[in-house]
Amino acid sequence: MTYYKRESETLVLSAAGTSPGTGWVATTVQNAMNYARTNGLTLVLLSGVFSTGALNVDTATGSGKTLTMRAAVAGAATLRFTGGSYLLQVNGIHDVSISGVAFDGQNAAISDGSNQAGLVRFQNCTGFNLAGCKVTRSTKTGVVALAAARGTVADCAIDNCSVGVLVYNSRVDVIHNRIITCSNNGVYVWREPAGGGVQYDGSTIIDNVIADIATAGGGTGQNGNGIVVYRALGVKASGNTISDVQYSCIRFNASGAAQITGNHCISARECSIFVEATTPGLNLDGAVLADNIIEQAGDGIKVVNLGLYSDGIARRIAISSNHIRHITKNTINDPGYSPTITNACGIQVEGLCVLTGNMIEDAAGFGIVLGTNEATYDLLATGNLIHASVTGIGCSNNASAGRISIVGNVVSGATNGSIVPVAFNGASFYRVGSTELANTADSQTGNVYLGNNRGY
Repeated sequence: MTYYKRESETLVLSAAGTSPGTGWVATTVQNAMNYARTNGLTLVLLSGVFSTGALNVDTATGSGKTLTMRAAVAGAATLRFTGGSYLLQVNGIHDVSISGVAFDGQNAAISDGSNQAGLVRFQNCTGFNLAGCKVTRSTKTGVVALAAARGTVADCAIDNCSVGVLVYNSRVDVIHNRIITCSNNGVYVWREPAGGGVQYDGSTIIDNVIADIATAGGGTGQNGNGIVVYRALGVKASGNTISDVQYSCIRFNASGAAQITGNHCISARECSIFVEATTPGLNLDGAVLADNIIEQAGDGIKVVNLGLYSDGIARRIAISSNHIRHITKNTINDPGYSPTITNACGIQVEGLCVLTGNMIEDAAGFGIVLGTNEATYDLLATGNLIHASVTGIGCSNNASAGRISIVGNVVSGATNGSIVPVAFNGASFYRVGSTELANTADSQTGNVYLGNNRGY
């Protein structure tokens, strides 16, 4: 049973089995929300479990006013889902604030069959703040923002959901959350403009801990990521610690003007930071990848697609001061994934990229790969240090490859060449011939300019 009692500027809600005493009124959670909103009261949930179906905060309830709801003791008041399209939905009501409340989906079926289904939903509203809450056991997404919603999800613990946080055609600051054990993705920012193409977004994903991300939904990179951004411009992913993901710690697809900085990425089965444009007409123009620490991955950083193979174009990328180590050849036997073994490259790029000041150690393939056969143009690698990797720097010398400049780099301990021509055979990168390009005078060799590089 649920009871409420008005106390000064608050409405207190109790989950007591019987009436707590004088002044308490039997109610439902929805009716208590409506009463608090109509009367401008903060709804305070006492410790306990409140079992409920779908709760609505919209213009048809609570006199259309905003909601401020908090737990009397943070984390000790639980709204437990008993069925419906969602547990809580805020629709068209601005400046809603919810803090310290636990939302438990109980792994119960959510009847909404759309891709934007979730346990807690904010749509067509601005200024929402979900802070210090727990969201758990959702068979769909934990927290969803859609239909131009704008707000903040901060200091929350989100676990055992399909996706932790979905930002769909909205703008959200996802800050300092702990998002773990998700069956498909941690944070997903997704734009789908009515007219097609890409669209400015501006969401930030900062200082989160994201871990243990599976790929139950299948695919070859659509799922299994800590952070995935699709068709959304101006997104910032900074200061996150991401570990144990089946595909990428951070994956940006057709999402330019990106900042991917200061993240610690640990144990990605595929590529730790993947920047791509996989669909014709959906390009990625501009990104900064800097100051990231990458450990234990099938590949370190990839920036690929140049519109040559029914794909889009990813270009104008600055890659600097990243620390990358322990890059291994990982087997991925997922349906449709090819080739089935990662290339174990520290950094791989194709078009209009600058690589500077990166440190790469223990890459089982190449430390750096500049170009993929003819998918190569305007690449500059300068001031990078590659240590104890099988091959240092590989550069495409394909007859159709564009210009590459390799200046002032140091390669130490490479067993298969320091700076060498490279080609891709559809399955892996391999050294072409026996030419060694390190320790040579400044020179132009075909499409490759070399100067002041050292290999030993």
